[in-house]
Order: sequence, then structure tokens, then C-alpha cells
Amino acid sequence: MAQVIKGTLWRDAVVTKLDVDFADTGFHARWIFQRCQCGDLLVQVEQAAPGSVLNGELLMVDGQVLLARGFEQQSSDLAALMQAPTLMLQLAMALLNRSQPQGPATVIDKQQWDASEARRDFSINTGAAGGTFAAPWGVQGSGWRTAAGLQRFELSFQFTNPTPDNPVTLTAMRFSGSLDYRQQAFPISDSTSLQGWTIQWLSRSETESKATSKNLTLEALRQQTKNLH
Repeated sequence: MAQVIKGTLWRDAVVTKLDVDFADTGFHARWIFQRCQCGDLLVQVEQAAPGSVLNGELLMVDGQVLLARGFEQQSSDLAALMQAPTLMLQLAMALLNRSQPQGPATVIDKQQWDASEARRDFSINTGAAGGTFAAPWGVQGSGWRTAAGLQRFELSFQFTNPTPDNPVTLTAMRFSGSLDYRQQAFPISDSTSLQGWTIQWLSRSETESKATSKNLTLEALRQQTKNLH
């Protein structure tokens, strides 16, 4: 679609580019989420923290199976690699909802946002991981349209992070990125070979990944997920 239509939700973006910085920790992440109309999700991961760097790609097919490639010294449990991207994506979408509850269609010229809560904690849960950010908390930032169907945003999220010496210590996270609502082809075609990826069936309660079979394609894997329904 050329324009973001009324009623579109922040989370409806086809491609989401998200940068996250944790204040005073040295942690920075850049994730690119690309959604297929069929429901699959591709996540490009770049995470850097003091003493460690994580790079690779994650592919979720039909919510049942998770694949990964490119990660060095990756965990045998791929679900652990998916927790941070999905948790931070949900947090960013929740903060956008709080900042501009009318959704992206109402954002054309640059808007300034400022929302706060004095008593209720801010909680999120992806089903696989969750987090709670203590009140008082606040979010300030801005959003604007850069092209038809394309939005940008910058947010600063401050919340209480009690320490033994100071129960009202504040911590901050910064979010920035873009949301592309235009329909586009999924980066991995049906006929693409998945050789070189590792695979883990979440719907079969697998807790460890293994190498994909030599001739497995994305189309064949999608058919396997359909056979399980």
C-alpha cells in the first residue's frame, strides 16, 4: 500500500528496523524484522556488549520451527537467541502505542511525544520471555513520516531500577528505527535451499538444534508445518 491506512497498528509493519542502546552498559543491538504475508519472520541480528558480539539470522516458520545461521558459538537452543529480539520488539511497539495510541496513520509531520506513569509498572510478555519495568517510568520521543508507507521514530524510555543504595535509581534505554508498511517480497524465496542453517522444532518441544537436511527448501519446510496442523 502506498499510504498507511487508518486503523493500521504500529506492529503491522512489513519491515521493522530497530536500534536499541542500554545506557551505561555498553550494550547495543540492531535488528531487522521482515514479515512474510504467510506469517513467517526473518530477523537479522547484530548485538554488541562488552566482551561479546553476536551476528546472524533467525527464521521462524509458521510459529513452529526456528532456524539460525551465521552465529558463532551459538547456543544449541535457538529459542534463547530469539528472546532478546522479540522482547525488545514488543517493548518498542508497546512504547509506540503509549506514545501515539492512534497509530502510524496519524503521523505525517514530526510529532513530539511525552508519556509517563507514576504508579503502575510496565510489563511485557512474548510467551517465551517477559520483563517488568518498575514505576515511575516515562517515554519521550518523536515520530515522523519519511515517505509514503514509511515511518521513523526515536524514543527514550526511563524506568526505576532500584539498588541497595538508592531505591529510586533511574535507568534508560534508547530506541530508534523505521517501520515500512509497504508490501514487498520476502527475502527468502520458496525454492531457497536451507542447507547451512540449523533447525529446531518448537512445536515438537525440541530443546536443541541440529543441521538441516541437505535438500530441504523453505517450501518443503512450510509443507511439513502444514502437515502437522
